[in-house]
Amino acid sequence: MSTLAGWFANGGGGTSPAATIDIMTQAHAYAGSASRDKRTSVSNALAVCGRRTECALASSGSLWGAIVGQPRWDDAELAAMASDQGHASSLISAYRRYGDDLFRVMRGAFSFAVMDEAAARVLLAVDRFGIRSMYYSEPKSGGLVFGHNADCVRVHPSVDRAISRQAIYNYLYFSICPSPGTIYCDQFKLLPAQYLVYEKGVSRTAFYWQMPYRETTDRDVRSLCEEVMRLLRVAVRRAIGGTEASRVGAFLSGGLDSSTVVGLLSEATGGGAKAFTIGFSQDRYDETYYAEIVTRYFAAQHRKHYLVPKDVVDVLGKLSRATDEPFGNSSVVPAYYCAKMAREGDLDLMLAGDGGDEIFAGNSRYVDQQIFDLYAKVPEFPRAYMLEPVLFHAPGLGRTSLGRKAQNYVRRALLPMPDRAEARNFYQNVDLDQVLEAHVLQTIDRGEPLANLREAYERAPSRSMLQRMMHLDLKITLADNDLRKVAIASDMAGVRTAYPFLDDDVVEFAAQIPSSLLIRWFKRRWFFRKAVKDFLPPETLAKRKHGFGMPYTEWPRDDRELREITHDCVNGFRRRHYFKSEFLDRFTRSEEDTSVYHTLVWDIVMLELWLRERDARL
Repeated sequence: MSTLAGWFANGGGGTSPAATIDIMTQAHAYAGSASRDKRTSVSNALAVCGRRTECALASSGSLWGAIVGQPRWDDAELAAMASDQGHASSLISAYRRYGDDLFRVMRGAFSFAVMDEAAARVLLAVDRFGIRSMYYSEPKSGGLVFGHNADCVRVHPSVDRAISRQAIYNYLYFSICPSPGTIYCDQFKLLPAQYLVYEKGVSRTAFYWQMPYRETTDRDVRSLCEEVMRLLRVAVRRAIGGTEASRVGAFLSGGLDSSTVVGLLSEATGGGAKAFTIGFSQDRYDETYYAEIVTRYFAAQHRKHYLVPKDVVDVLGKLSRATDEPFGNSSVVPAYYCAKMAREGDLDLMLAGDGGDEIFAGNSRYVDQQIFDLYAKVPEFPRAYMLEPVLFHAPGLGRTSLGRKAQNYVRRALLPMPDRAEARNFYQNVDLDQVLEAHVLQTIDRGEPLANLREAYERAPSRSMLQRMMHLDLKITLADNDLRKVAIASDMAGVRTAYPFLDDDVVEFAAQIPSSLLIRWFKRRWFFRKAVKDFLPPETLAKRKHGFGMPYTEWPRDDRELREITHDCVNGFRRRHYFKSEFLDRFTRSEEDTSVYHTLVWDIVMLELWLRERDARL
């Protein structure tokens, strides 16, 4: 893992600036150590640590620049400078030439910091999709402290380490800590395509790019399909870059996206691509059958690992150290074991299929919400004066199965988006007064999670419900969740990861495909399936969506050691007096309840282990 950290206009908490910046760059459990570069002064510091191909630092006059990632420069002179002197030198030159408009010549995955000491100014930014991250705090003592992850910022002597009760609730609601907030009261993180300017003691944030959504096209479907495949081929070759073909592999779940990546990787490397899959003994979780079809079809080398409860027990401690914020997405476990297999095979780079769902409409909820949206097309008079009075007031109708389904459909259809998509979220359907302690309820905003979703949904530069949902998912599902999952797993295993579906050219092209083609006849991914129809095996095209899920429902019930860890963590969290004790009893008094609340249980387990690792108190 490569790390960037620094501060501006802050004395470093009274300790040696050089010592403090070293602590910050090494704060994360899997911080890189291959190389380190730093600049310090009385009140400013900037450093990078990690692989030289993944991070760089440079200075010129009053300008300091540091960057993590592998950006692409649309300016030929800057690209040549990056190749000769490193990306940080190009960053400084771009800032001199373009100022805050430098983003128009930058693409790819990156996070960076530019310090202008003469102007008392700092510019922080992350890439368009949040592949890389940037955290920051404005301490009460003044100045700006920032870093590539929350741990870097947390260890700075001037930064308050208090845990936010609101952030705990947001985490439990989403199973992750959604941006722009963090688990800490006084720490924040940039959203995808967002930058921060700190100038003369005042900070502001803005977005430098937005999805170029369109709802019409003058191209026929066939040419669109050919173009997207061409762009994906270029994206895979670009992702491989200068890495030796023998040291590149791919995550393979057996679904459309990962299968496409494996096929394109096989093409790009001349055959024999390396693919890695996680299997389970439980049939409803296991996808190795489809993964094997893909590897045979593309003559790829295939390695599998069948996950068992002992694997989860073995990795829990590593996960709590590796996550700079609580992270409840349990699929990080199979992702880690996939990446671990790759590292054991001496691979350096893994390609992942993340992003395909969010740009080509691959999530089933997109179709679900289109079905609910049909109700809005019914004229208001028959809805309000005929349908709804009969549905909700006809004697006995609610006691029939069909009647209850109709009532539930209408109730959900009447909710606005994106609230409607969260109608089944546990915390939307429970009386929080019966779940959370009174002193917690007094300090949280119950509506903040939905407000977070509405902001991303409404910020989409489109009126299409589908495009607005995908825009929301690019933030909450991808940047805040899935990309963090893969980053955690890859850092723990010691491999790099690239995302061909998040290549800038691929995403910009996908944004121009109308909603009517992305989903047609209530079939998700209609366009993309057509694009890969002659590329993937037929079984893959017919397969239902799955992913890197894990049978945490059954395992604590069947495995004694995992069950004991679960109960210990739930009881440990009980002593933090966040949930009502009676509510937590549901998780420990019977195995049946543990199954019913398995997602909530995993969230609590990961939260409690994370809090213990940092000796944090609520």
